[in-house]
Amino acid sequence: MKNSLRFVIASALMLFSLASFTPNVDKTYYWDDYNIEITVPQDFKITKDTKNEFEMAGEGMELFMYIWNQKAISAADIDDATIAAAKTLKLTEVDDEGTFENDDFAGYYVEGFKDGDRIMFAGIVDLKSRTNFFISITFDDKDEEAEKEAIKILESIGHKS
Repeated sequence: MKNSLRFVIASALMLFSLASFTPNVDKTYYWDDYNIEITVPQDFKITKDTKNEFEMAGEGMELFMYIWNQKAISAADIDDATIAAAKTLKLTEVDDEGTFENDDFAGYYVEGFKDGDRIMFAGIVDLKSRTNFFISITFDDKDEEAEKEAIKILESIGHKS
């Protein structure tokens, strides 16, 4: 009896350890109209891909990008433009903000709430073409990993090689 119980416990622990070390594989998608690539969790799927809009959804998260070319905003002014747009969206409880930049893009993000969902909202400038776009990533506030994943997504934005 003791040997069979030990076997069951050992088997369960082995399965648990294998499951906990399974890598979270990300996938890169392309918005060909603007030569933009973005890396998201593997479960994301494209739900809309037009000249001005690019949408994706995954388990517990949604992503929306919108090209905004009314007036080219510089990287130095993207923070003010992002805050103004967030106010227009009527985000509440804006409690985090920050900048991000890589070789291709510079941006500014704010986090807040709308209709009960947590939203990371960012204004982004393509440093090469000066194209401006907004991106929103929506997720459940109780999902502790989603905020980290959202920042990782923002930092992954680049040009298609």
